Amino acid sequence: MFIVLEGVDGSGKSTQIANLQAMLSEQGIATEYLHFPRFDAPYFGDLIARFLRGELGSVEQVDPYIVAMLYAGDRRDAAQMIRGWLDEGKVVICDRYVYSNIGYQCAKVEDEAERERLREWILSLEYDYFSIPRPDVSLFLDVPEAFTERKLKQEVREGDDRAYLHGKKDIHEQSMELQRRVRQVYLDAAVYDERMHVIDCCDAELNMAAPEDIFAKIKTIVNQYINPAE
Repeated sequence: MFIVLEGVDGSGKSTQIANLQAMLSEQGIATEYLHFPRFDAPYFGDLIARFLRGELGSVEQVDPYIVAMLYAGDRRDAAQMIRGWLDEGKVVICDRYVYSNIGYQCAKVEDEAERERLREWILSLEYDYFSIPRPDVSLFLDVPEAFTERKLKQEVREGDDRAYLHGKKDIHEQSMELQRRVRQVYLDAAVYDERMHVIDCCDAELNMAAPEDIFAKIKTIVNQYINPAE
């Protein structure tokens, strides 16, 4: 089984992936984990890191088709490894996958028809031309906008997964308007892809829900795929 967690920047994917790994381990299910992009991967990883540091130009300056190709190339290089894990009967969990590429690149395109063309081009590039594995289920963590804004603007984000920035800011994280458009692309994807599930991360007051409450929703959906007869 192949599970992907998606979300805007700072949406809490790492926390929920850890919860998911723990749940599956308790059930005796072996898992493997990958985070995309893989900044330590040769060629594509380094170029993606340079792009996110702003070294190749601003968000507006770099053609989204070129950026999409970088992210897609990274996944193509990991495809054989993912297939191997799946063939071994393991559950593969990815932090970001193809819909991250679609979300962040299509959000940069104003024209609706051109945005649709880019979406279809990315899907065809990754799944048809590169023939990467398709997830069984994708989970989009839909968090309150105020939470995202606080995470990106007020909180200092540190850790090993931020090493690619070399002390700089991620250019995708500097615009709340971009994050809003990315969110909408994800929500649109859930309309046409039955494997994409939106996880509402708001509580009754429309604030960020407790992590355990969010995971309860994730657990319900994942168990439907792991134990379909239950």
